Amino acid sequence: MNKLKINWKDPILLIVVLAFAYRLIGVGWGLPNDIRAISLHPDEQVNLIFARQIIPGQLKFTPGIYNYGTLYFTFLRFLSDVVGVYANGFDAQGQLTPGGMAAVHLVARVFNCLFGAITCGLVFAIGRRFLTSVGATFAAVACLVAPALVVHSRFQTVDAMATMFVVASLYWCIRALDASEPLRRAALWAGVFAGLSAGTKYVGFVAVMALIPAILLRAKAGVEGEGAQKLGWSNLGLAILACVGAFLVTTPGALLDREAFVRDFTFELNHSKEGHGIVFAQTAPAFLFHLGNLWQGFSLIGLLAGLYALVRGSLLKSAQVVVIAVYFVLLYAAVSGGQIKFMRYILPTIPALALGVGYVVDLMRAKSEIGRKVGIVLGLAVCGGLDKSGFVSSGTMTVQMLAADPRDLAGRYLKDKSEVGLVSDPWFWSATVHPEMPMTRMFGPKRLLELWSGWTSPKVVRYMPENPAERYDWDQRLITELKPEYITFSSFEYAAVQRIADSKQGSDVEKLFASRYLEFVDELGKTYEIVPGGWDDGIGHRLMVEDMEYIHPRVTIWKRKTP
Repeated sequence: MNKLKINWKDPILLIVVLAFAYRLIGVGWGLPNDIRAISLHPDEQVNLIFARQIIPGQLKFTPGIYNYGTLYFTFLRFLSDVVGVYANGFDAQGQLTPGGMAAVHLVARVFNCLFGAITCGLVFAIGRRFLTSVGATFAAVACLVAPALVVHSRFQTVDAMATMFVVASLYWCIRALDASEPLRRAALWAGVFAGLSAGTKYVGFVAVMALIPAILLRAKAGVEGEGAQKLGWSNLGLAILACVGAFLVTTPGALLDREAFVRDFTFELNHSKEGHGIVFAQTAPAFLFHLGNLWQGFSLIGLLAGLYALVRGSLLKSAQVVVIAVYFVLLYAAVSGGQIKFMRYILPTIPALALGVGYVVDLMRAKSEIGRKVGIVLGLAVCGGLDKSGFVSSGTMTVQMLAADPRDLAGRYLKDKSEVGLVSDPWFWSATVHPEMPMTRMFGPKRLLELWSGWTSPKVVRYMPENPAERYDWDQRLITELKPEYITFSSFEYAAVQRIADSKQGSDVEKLFASRYLEFVDELGKTYEIVPGGWDDGIGHRLMVEDMEYIHPRVTIWKRKTP
């Protein structure tokens, strides 16, 4: 039997190791600590609860909730069983304890760091099939330090796994162009990995369509004398079947729990069209907003170079660039048709732009000696962060993830106070004045009200009408009637309403939210004064899209003025 041989000198291995090590640096961000029993990421607890609905011992792989495919949740279920046992994280009833949940979050994050690192390795593997070693290296390093990819690799969420699989599908689409590669095998694996990605996050379905230009271009080249009909469409059909098959294997609820699957899948489609509350109110349409996401989450220089490369390479009829361009357009279009514009939506497009950067570097280096130097400078500018993106930005965010979170710092300041007022229900956005402050709101409003209304040391209050269902955010009666000693809120709570107020536009409901906010702030300044310092970690707050701001919101504390 042939032994598996690992080429320890292969640059891919070094890239994966470096990317993994870099991502591990901030992997402990927001985990439960001495003053907080819940993770600061609003989805991590939810993900784990979903995963625990899967019961492998009973062959039950249908959690009953299908806002995403279930591959990641199945993985998380197995992982939580193993970690829970070794971390002594189960109670007498077999439920994960808070400490057990924290251990699962940490180990799952480590795996996501690995998935993110493998993505960087795949980018290099794609690049060296048509770029020089220099161009491929710059492409991989651009992904290695991309702020969005780095930060989201450190979360216990579906995105790192989904991105890894969709880039693996692109890798096999690129391999399909190779005359020495059996097209049937390439099509099969391109479909399988697209299906695995869709089984993690539904948008992965569109990736298999990037095989179409690969098949057409290979047929046009007359590889092995086969024409387009013989060479292509049966293999495309195979890829689609493999994609659907991989999806159904990883998300069996699509067949076995069809009613719930259709309900949640339809909800996700409608939710994307309707928006996420007022989080993205009065922002640019998604196809423009995501360009800003790519600027912040990748690099402005890299975005411009990558887009130029995809256009230029397509005009020059570079087969690999054409396939990558189609992949980019498909995924970008798929996430740009709705009103929800989180950074995580565009993660799979960043590797395509990074490969475009590598392509431009090679184009410049091929022109002249001066061009060679300019190409290297371009690659260094993207990776190093000349435009304050790249390593500069991801490095700053890494420091933020290592430092104490502003919510915890504010919580430590407030924990010995008598009374703290909130402008909205407590959640991940709130100062940590109680261990269960970031408790998810999936338990229902009644249970949540019972939970936080009983907190003391400090007492937590917000204005509550006789009918609690009629409460609303930024109710100035918190100031005029309850008059707590302190009031605190974060950028998660005020950013959207401030933006609506500044725009002086929006629907009647949005304008109502903004007017309540402005009235509250005006009243607040009359009887309260802001408390400086203390919980501000000194790193500086930068307003970003919400799922990047998770790691470092701005928290303000106001103290009632002495009469």
